[in-house]
Amino acid sequence: GHYATNCLPCHGAPGRPRPPLVQQMLPQPPTLSAKVVALSPEELFRVVKHGIKYTAMPGWVARERDDEVWAMVAFLKRLPDLDAAQFETLAYGERAGMRDDGNGLVSLEIPGQDALANCVRCHGSDGAGRGNGAFPRLAGQREDYLRASLQAYASGERHSGIMQPAAAGLQPREIERLAQYFAAQSGAAPVAAVSVDAEAIARGRELALRGDPARRLPSCIECHGPGEGERNPMYPELAGQYADYLALQLRLFKEGKRGGTGYAPVMEEIAGRLEEDDIRALSAYYASGAAQARRF
Repeated sequence: GHYATNCLPCHGAPGRPRPPLVQQMLPQPPTLSAKVVALSPEELFRVVKHGIKYTAMPGWVARERDDEVWAMVAFLKRLPDLDAAQFETLAYGERAGMRDDGNGLVSLEIPGQDALANCVRCHGSDGAGRGNGAFPRLAGQREDYLRASLQAYASGERHSGIMQPAAAGLQPREIERLAQYFAAQSGAAPVAAVSVDAEAIARGRELALRGDPARRLPSCIECHGPGEGERNPMYPELAGQYADYLALQLRLFKEGKRGGTGYAPVMEEIAGRLEEDDIRALSAYYASGAAQARRF
């Protein structure tokens, strides 16, 4: 999705040749599906992260997010093997094949049309993501949290070379409408049960419900659920979120590379005390049917 929006206009894609204007640039951006074959993953990483001086090739917006850069490298190495239909599916998700005459995606028939159509490519029209941890589930998150997250992405306070360009172009009214829309999608189907052993889920449940006072780890449920109770609307609901996505966020908090709203320092301190086994257990519990049952 990021490639289709930010890289394709210069580098082309399967079934999408470079426009004539780009072919007259000096130096000329290469057709990447042919170029990347000769480059190692390490070479591609350096180009994607740092850009190329004296050309139009920029560096990665969020220098903290090497994980995103490696994700782009993984996609680029696969690019030469993709046909036009496969590229469309990866880039546009459920909107694949629904572009208009070349001026953008077909708008959804709801407020905030054009901005929402771009969000749906990755997060789905029901806000449930695309069935894996690459994209978070947005359905049913609190409106205040979604609004603040988009604002943090747009300002660069929450680090992401993928989300910052997407959010930075949004008008305040579009951010409001997007937050309202995805907060209202509470009827989206729960994520599939994670294939993690029951012992890990049980350990994650114990940490989530009771914490670990000996290590100064508070319980998670007071801020993030699941269950009833009044909570700060700026804190995300975690029940039903993808395990891989949750694990990545906890690792980023632990390393001080995530950023976020003004509450991010709270999570950086807590995540700094988590071990890798804790992260896997908590992520497994919150993605499990046990946590989702308590929420839904």
